[in-house]
Amino acid sequence: MAGASVLADIIVGKSVYHLPFYRLIQQYRESGITISDSTMGGWYEAAVEKLKLLYDILRRQILSSEYVQIDESVIPVIDNEKHKARKGYEWCVRDAITGDVMFYYDRGSRGHHVAREILGGYRGNVQCDGYEAYDQFEKMPGITVHGCWTYVRRKFVDSLKENERLAMEGILFIRKL
Repeated sequence: MAGASVLADIIVGKSVYHLPFYRLIQQYRESGITISDSTMGGWYEAAVEKLKLLYDILRRQILSSEYVQIDESVIPVIDNEKHKARKGYEWCVRDAITGDVMFYYDRGSRGHHVAREILGGYRGNVQCDGYEAYDQFEKMPGITVHGCWTYVRRKFVDSLKENERLAMEGILFIRKL
């Protein structure tokens, strides 16, 4: 197994900079270090497996909060067979009290089932945008759904052409918040 700094470099390269293994291997080769694809893949999988324990603790801690925020964001997902990136989604859940954050990735899906998987069993306050996947939580006992002011503001901006005076009134009110 590689040292902690090498593993951290590989994980950051892959997870933060979305670099495929062949690019990371190329970078190491340019520094005079030879690593095979299978070796790097093995190191990566072993390190991620160990980090899952920390992730599970963080997840339990965040979902025990009485107030969480959730949102999904587009990320590029490398399709190794087609050798190009496709659109995928990564979900972010934030403990609004402590500021702790976790990310969740389910094969890049934005499906309603992913929101259910993430917040399954949660009891408390959920702040989210107007994406329809979150509507299901309004009917669940123990969950109070709160909207997002950014989402509300966007609706006012979209309606500027319809009624500029009224839309600006809403935008200026939100700005004061």
